[in-house]
Amino acid sequence: MLDPFVLRAILGILFASLSTPILVIMLLRGSLYITPEISHAALGGAALGVLIQTCFPALSDPFPTVILFCVATAIFVSYTGRGSQQSLGTMISVSLAISVTLYAVIRSCCLPADKRVLVDGYLISDLLLLSDAGVLNLAIASITATVITLIFYREFIYICFDMDAAEAFGLRVRMYDLLLFSTSAVAVAVITRAVGVLLSVTLLILPVAASSIITRNVGMMIISSLIIAMLSGIMGIALSLQFNMPTGGTIAISSTILFSLTYLTKLKKQ
Repeated sequence: MLDPFVLRAILGILFASLSTPILVIMLLRGSLYITPEISHAALGGAALGVLIQTCFPALSDPFPTVILFCVATAIFVSYTGRGSQQSLGTMISVSLAISVTLYAVIRSCCLPADKRVLVDGYLISDLLLLSDAGVLNLAIASITATVITLIFYREFIYICFDMDAAEAFGLRVRMYDLLLFSTSAVAVAVITRAVGVLLSVTLLILPVAASSIITRNVGMMIISSLIIAMLSGIMGIALSLQFNMPTGGTIAISSTILFSLTYLTKLKKQ
């Protein structure tokens, strides 16, 4: 029978992997590069969540605040950066500055030493330290993002490929675009909770990038990115246990190896 710590880690990476379908759609939207920036909003959200937890001890987990902060950041970036690529880049930088400043100020000035550890856990997380409540929170968030993706899959695909045509057919493009960004922010929060902000880019970008190398079929991209993310997680957990290394780091290494193998295989076939 699996050790409870290992079982929770496997469940955690499973729920993190469920976030990849919406990231594939963000790639088709041409906005996947925004997700690592949104992940930094988790720092500000975690600091704010722990501060709220300190003031109201009945609130046991800052993760819901992290999700809300990431979603708010995604909506802010999507709405205010709509005019041009320059304005979009500016708003991404503004949101990053606000999140990091909030993290630094709250952590340094408002939290006792024992609470700072909780905030710093979002920098480099360890799946082996997930609690039952943590697994439950990841499950709720990732399943919610997956259900939204399934329900509005067709609308998301329409606005990714031809916004003008979708709007001409009566589709509420702006609303679905905001929903797409919001759902991706939930996925970002899940992955950030699983592996930490510093290493989240490996699961946010590499499985999706590898899937785009393997196939151009959208359905196959979603399936392959999900498989690659899960393999990266399982390999990372196994390496972590075998060599007594941090789980987040070994997952990042595994994801990098799988992407490199995929890319080299493509080069070999050319």
